[in-house]
Amino acid sequence: MSIYNKNDGLKYVMEQRWEDKQNDQFPNSNEEYIEKFRQIEDYLNQKYHPDVNLGAAISGDGLLTDHGVAHIKMVMEKANSILGAKVDELKGYEIFLLLVAIHFHDLGNITGRQDHEKKILDVMNDMKDVLPLDIPEQEIVSSIATAHGGFVDKTSCDKDTLKPIQRETFCNGISVRSLLLASILRFADELSDDFSRSRSKVEIPDENKIYHEYSKSLEPLGFNGNTIVFIYRIPYSMVKVKLKKGDKEIYLYDEIMNRLSKCLRELEYCRKYADGFIGITTMSVTIKISDPNNPIKVCDSDSFRVSLSGYPDERTFKLENYIVDNDCLDNRKRLKYSDGEALKKAIEERS
Repeated sequence: MSIYNKNDGLKYVMEQRWEDKQNDQFPNSNEEYIEKFRQIEDYLNQKYHPDVNLGAAISGDGLLTDHGVAHIKMVMEKANSILGAKVDELKGYEIFLLLVAIHFHDLGNITGRQDHEKKILDVMNDMKDVLPLDIPEQEIVSSIATAHGGFVDKTSCDKDTLKPIQRETFCNGISVRSLLLASILRFADELSDDFSRSRSKVEIPDENKIYHEYSKSLEPLGFNGNTIVFIYRIPYSMVKVKLKKGDKEIYLYDEIMNRLSKCLRELEYCRKYADGFIGITTMSVTIKISDPNNPIKVCDSDSFRVSLSGYPDERTFKLENYIVDNDCLDNRKRLKYSDGEALKKAIEERS
């Protein structure tokens, strides 16, 4: 008997693959993977997700926008929207691992926001026997989830966290495209924001207000073919004030521009590793300013579209940024000779 329906998105697709019983969809074992997923989801939804924001607050991070059950559901929905018809090309086991990784990607916040993406294995270890994932599954889920943010390592400023992930690996006998799954999760997480993430009934600390105001200004995203639709509504009162962000102050409008720029960068970045599974190329943006006397009315607005198109800027394009060693993405190297003069000098020194 089916548990999920079409409104459940990826969970429904996963269940359909399980019920089809095709040999290459799930590991050949006695495990019931749909029940296994339900057990993980129910446990995390009851014991962990509701306490993530509280744990971050206790650790000194103030009041984050929602990182609980609703956020996890939103990331799953966005992943489904990103994939579209391409979901038919994913194995059931890949969907299982992606969904579990989505559940784990933000759990590190429960002990503080700093390096939260690197704490996933620690969270898994805390669960011990309660978590029905074997060691290979824990390892691959952690690698997929960890790449959603942060830096490659603590001593680096390199944000290319997708680079170290194996493009394809085997887990319990099934070929899994780890890099693809990580890129989908990362971009889905980037898109998982709107006014539903800020419904706090308590006073929001100054250091968190800009993030809450951003969320409150954004309507749920729309997907139209290769275009994501963003609609913002800035309260009139927010036009005239700056809010704290780190050691600076910023207008909400400028934060919106910053976040849109970041989203476009994330789109371009994740597409590089997604093997054609991310077909989105364009962002359609509308920004409305509410009337001071009637917030339902609009006193000003702007609309524009941004797209991954056009010729790359020759001033910033550097060939060495794209070098890989023997097509292995985690072994980037420098050019042996920076220019013709360097080559000439090296040859002359040998003579």
